[in-house]
Amino acid sequence: MKKMIDFSLKNSVAMIMLTILVLITGYISTNTIKLENYPNVEIPTLMIQVAYPNHSSEEAEKDITLPIEEAIENIAPYEELTSTTQDNSTMIQVSYDFNEDMEEREREIQSAISKLKLPEDATLTYKRLSASAKPIYQIAFADEELTALQENISDTLTPQLQNIAGVSDVTVSGTTTSKLVIEVDEEKAAENGLTIASIIQVLNEKNYVLPLGSLEEEGKIPVSMEGNLSSIEDIKGVQIPVAPSQQGIPPNEKATNPSQPQKPTFILLSEIAQIKEVEEENGITRYNGEPALIVNVTKTQDANTAEVVEHVKEEVKDFHASSDSELYTIIDQGKEVEKSVKSLLKEGGFGALFTIIIILLFLRNIRSTVIAILSLPISILGTIAVLDYFGYSLNIMTLGGIAVSVGRIVDDSIVVIENIFQWMQKEKKLSKRDLISNATKEVIGAVTSSTVATIVVFLPLAFVGGIVGEFFKPFSIAVVTSITLSLLVAFMLIPVLALTLLKEGSQEEKQGWIQKAYDRLLKGSLNYKLMVIISAFVLLAGALFLVPAIGKSFLPSGPASALEVEVELPASTTLEKTNSMAKEIEELLMEDTAIEYVQGSVGLVNNSNPLKQKASSDYKATFFIQLKDGYTVTMERKGLEDEIAAQVSKTYEETTVRINEVQQEGPPSSKTIDITLYGENLEALLDAANQVEGVLQENDQLRDVSSSAQQLQTKYKLELKDEAVELGVNQFTIYQQVNEKMNELSAGVMDLDKKELEVLVTYNELVRDKNELENIEILTQQGPKPLMELATIEELSIPATIQHKDGKLAYTLSAESVSEEVGAVTEQVEGDLASLAISDEVEWEVGGGQEMMAEGFQDLGIAMMIAVGLVFLTLTITYGGVITPFVILSSLIFVPIGSLGALLITGETLSMSGMIGMLMLIGIVVTNAVVMLDRVEANRISGMALEHAVIEACNTRFRPIIMTALATILALVPLALSTSSSGVISKGLAITVIGGLTTSTLLTLVFIPVLYSIIGKWRRFS
Repeated sequence: MKKMIDFSLKNSVAMIMLTILVLITGYISTNTIKLENYPNVEIPTLMIQVAYPNHSSEEAEKDITLPIEEAIENIAPYEELTSTTQDNSTMIQVSYDFNEDMEEREREIQSAISKLKLPEDATLTYKRLSASAKPIYQIAFADEELTALQENISDTLTPQLQNIAGVSDVTVSGTTTSKLVIEVDEEKAAENGLTIASIIQVLNEKNYVLPLGSLEEEGKIPVSMEGNLSSIEDIKGVQIPVAPSQQGIPPNEKATNPSQPQKPTFILLSEIAQIKEVEEENGITRYNGEPALIVNVTKTQDANTAEVVEHVKEEVKDFHASSDSELYTIIDQGKEVEKSVKSLLKEGGFGALFTIIIILLFLRNIRSTVIAILSLPISILGTIAVLDYFGYSLNIMTLGGIAVSVGRIVDDSIVVIENIFQWMQKEKKLSKRDLISNATKEVIGAVTSSTVATIVVFLPLAFVGGIVGEFFKPFSIAVVTSITLSLLVAFMLIPVLALTLLKEGSQEEKQGWIQKAYDRLLKGSLNYKLMVIISAFVLLAGALFLVPAIGKSFLPSGPASALEVEVELPASTTLEKTNSMAKEIEELLMEDTAIEYVQGSVGLVNNSNPLKQKASSDYKATFFIQLKDGYTVTMERKGLEDEIAAQVSKTYEETTVRINEVQQEGPPSSKTIDITLYGENLEALLDAANQVEGVLQENDQLRDVSSSAQQLQTKYKLELKDEAVELGVNQFTIYQQVNEKMNELSAGVMDLDKKELEVLVTYNELVRDKNELENIEILTQQGPKPLMELATIEELSIPATIQHKDGKLAYTLSAESVSEEVGAVTEQVEGDLASLAISDEVEWEVGGGQEMMAEGFQDLGIAMMIAVGLVFLTLTITYGGVITPFVILSSLIFVPIGSLGALLITGETLSMSGMIGMLMLIGIVVTNAVVMLDRVEANRISGMALEHAVIEACNTRFRPIIMTALATILALVPLALSTSSSGVISKGLAITVIGGLTTSTLLTLVFIPVLYSIIGKWRRFS
């Protein structure tokens, strides 16, 4: 290091040019680096979605869920395997550690599942979770006539958006799909001996391509026979062959009657069916009550959010210019990113301003102040350049890392320039270059060891697992990079600038009243050493007693301004009636002055998810509500819930109204409490789930209670009678004839009138209840027979939802804690559950935020211990022996006093961000002790007596210690006062660091000299 100082002073022009190069590179990087709200973290979870239409939950479990779970279990290890099976669908979720190669894990699972003999009508979809899966841009096009608008968006806007670099997917909600429905008159079809299956077969036979070979004429000329239906009129004109038989003859007629007129050989499809093109709504969407189409844009994982959104907005603007529809912006992540960046820049800017004021007040020299603060732009721009080079983005975490480092960045420069300044006021014999060189070398050891100590405390963050570890890694990289650059600036650039700008012997330093007061306090403390030691430990014990009084949380959540309301009407409610009720609710909401806009959705909206069945959503309406600035979900939630419930209850008695706070982007706040019930007895599980749900609903500290346990549903099981076998009827005969009388059947997709239409064939009246099911006429060799004569129909009760967790039958109930103190609420819930009369066949466990918090705190506790060990190792290498490192590390005992006290006074909870702040303090706090004891030991080496060396060093280093501490503290004040989204990460951290650094600095100035004067006499110098 000392050789580098001399090298820098000899090559001052080169150092200045290098600095300019760093500044230019950093400035360029500010324009090229990606901008996001949060780091793009891929969640190590694979979702396997399986659509299995027209099958019950039990059938889906047997045919799909269990085989897939068994295949996945054979390729363990994994963190967790869960599945949810419902009618027509299954969703299986496999979670892994964050260090797993998810590409490889997905290939393994796909390979294992491909070897299974799954049913042919099962459709599998694989998805991986990612923070980028949410839309970065969402807009609403409102118009009274949406059909033409939908076609225009589909043909023009969607392709343009998909062609933008960085766009992953574009979806449109609230659309309609054109289908051709052939509604067959059941009586006419029966009279002619026709079925749905035979009609579909005829339609498919009309579309054909039959290769006939080739002619050897001037080369090979292919010959084929082709036929196709190209229009709806062609469909209507299709001739259906009629095969008269006993089955088509009315019961009161005889088949052998020669006078009976013969049926025609063919009949037109239009004579037995109504053929019409219909628009089927995929769902109904509105914006502030107006019919609307909602366009959602998601980005690729590596794309620049702000840049992609800007390009998308340009395309949308051009499209809207040629459209008569109204355009509304719902989600604009580009604007949110800009807002977050501006907020952190403002807070960091105020922090830097406070730092400058402190330096100026203490040094009382403008040139020295300018030199010291130059480390800020150099370190910050250099950090941005490094982040850009390694592919990181500017986001709340990386900018937060830079912002909390602002005060620490100038610390090294302050110590160096302050010592140079002192030498230049007192030393007259040396040349200016030698004077600056000697002054820098005097403190460079202390500066380097303290900075290295600050850096190494972030190495153990590699041991912090889970999503928090992933989110805080970019934060750590930003902090470490900025502090490392500040060290390089301190011994490579600061001496060069001092050589150029500072003047020698400009003023005579005088002791101020604060310095004199400290000198008296120090000498008095050295006379009462035992009292100082006892007082310090009493303060520490008092701080530890504060721990139970401080709330604990995983990560504090910021004030939310958006909520989602789900209204569930009776299951028999039609889409039209649900839509009518939704309109009434929207009118009610739009009258509320606190609401900025309402986006309403009814039924199945943009069903890209094959798991969702239309029939299960017709009775549900969802409303996304954005509140105006100044209003929060906490303020408005209760009133909105009561208003909506009162409005719905006017028409429907049995309804459910759920209001959920929209989860903010970024790491989870984990205020959730999850109760998982295990057991093999389904009835006992459902009973336990009902008891637990009741307890959760009654707890006023909880909200958003939900349960995966649904009540039993009815199933009809058919079994062939002996009479059916005697009549030559097998299970396939009954399956075909019952299936077509209960469901619409697809004849495929055809090009008709220059449009692709799915052709559906159905009877004019489908079977809807058990009575109609029993009386379905099945064609047999002896004529039509009712189904109940051929098969027994047994009524069963089966679970509506079957959930597995790690291979066990399980149900999960969840709720969200109203307060941030999820730990205390979880303990209360555990006590309530223990008092319930739950069957011995059911086991339960509580997880969620408390579990994540316990794991996170444990990981960070281990990281802190490792950090202390690394700091001790660094100091041992620097000083040799263990006495001086031990005295330096003793300053850490004062961190809890201020940190815990500050959290208690401000009402903040002890969270993961606060724990990260304590981890940072391990490196920051030792800086003061290092700066002080480095001078003490230099004095002792020069021959001073122990106590005199201590007093001289403490008085000499008092000002730089106070300056660096105040610079760090005041730089964090704007972050501690923050109410922006960035405050979620930085507020608790800033308060922790401010409190811990304040007490440790003040007590270090007294305790460290006293402790060293007691045990320093055993310190041996080589």
